[in-house]
Amino acid sequence: MHRSGISDARTPSLAILATYPPPYGGVAVHVARLRPLLEEREVRYVVYNAASPAEDGDRVLSVFRSRRTWLLRYLFTAREPVIYLMSARLTAWVIGALMASWRGKKVLLRLRNSKLPEWMDSSAWRRYWAGFALRRMSGVVGVSRLLVESARQLGVPEDRLIWAPGFLPPVVKANDRDQVDGQVWRFIEKRRPLIVANGKVALRRGEDVYGLDLMVELLARLKPDYPNVALVVCFWHHLPEDQQYLDELMNRASDLGVADNVLFNTKTGTLLPVLAEADLFVRPTSTDGDANSIREALYLGVPVVASDASERPPGVGLFCSRNVDDFEAKARGALQRSGLQAPRSVGEMSMDDQARIDAYLEFLVRIIDGSAHSCEPRGTTTG
Repeated sequence: MHRSGISDARTPSLAILATYPPPYGGVAVHVARLRPLLEEREVRYVVYNAASPAEDGDRVLSVFRSRRTWLLRYLFTAREPVIYLMSARLTAWVIGALMASWRGKKVLLRLRNSKLPEWMDSSAWRRYWAGFALRRMSGVVGVSRLLVESARQLGVPEDRLIWAPGFLPPVVKANDRDQVDGQVWRFIEKRRPLIVANGKVALRRGEDVYGLDLMVELLARLKPDYPNVALVVCFWHHLPEDQQYLDELMNRASDLGVADNVLFNTKTGTLLPVLAEADLFVRPTSTDGDANSIREALYLGVPVVASDASERPPGVGLFCSRNVDDFEAKARGALQRSGLQAPRSVGEMSMDDQARIDAYLEFLVRIIDGSAHSCEPRGTTTG
């Protein structure tokens, strides 16, 4: 049975198929911050949470326990006229395209990681089906310019494309610190400078995607000059089978003499209050989309050092991906420049950033209100 999940009698005009915190990954945080912005614009919506049991019984409903079969049923039972799809799975994109073609739904797709350009380069099969899906969307949101260009190459019309990084300004709450495990505050109490990162255990072709291994090596190189340096990595997702790799990293940290300087915080919690305490935020990923956490650090006035694995916003210190020497040099430079007592410009956004957020919301509302071009399947294909 299909549930609308809305307390009043009207069907929502928008369904968001995504994740919702906890856990506090980039998409989940984006959706949580998008909600009040939609409500300001009087958009009736429902969020179908496919990542966890978290729900509020009204606007957020969990479909986590049967998400695969639920999505197939939803293809035939969806009542909402507009569907915003935030999945990175090609199968979900194709199902969204079928909802547009068969059922006349307006479907939006948010591209958020590096998979699309990789598929286009490495797999003719995935390239074909990605093009099939994207050309049937009423709107495609790319969090990076590379993703927008990839969609453009697959034949998505210009008026259905928008570049919109996923960062939306946070609303700081008095109890935010309570949402972080207490061991984090105890750990950093007498340790400075504080380096913060986020991520999870993810190995790809034998390579640590989030660069957890590089962080441990960096810590060992910094400790002679910063004896009380601390590294806190806040995990937005952690599985029991991931612990073996973390144990290996802690053994490496012990060998390097920095086991007491690193904390892998695998407890569910929000990143924002920890990030606000940081002297440096690092993002040594080997592949990436547009990391919300980087823009969040910049918003809080925290210096950022990140790999050049993808496009980064202005103000980020870049190092050559997987190059620990360059990583060390850029991290040292950032710490020396910032100074532990340096004043911060917290909560400031450039006019360009604010304009992009406004354009993104207008793009969504335009499609929801029905003023976007209708999306009829096109006869052309891009192989």
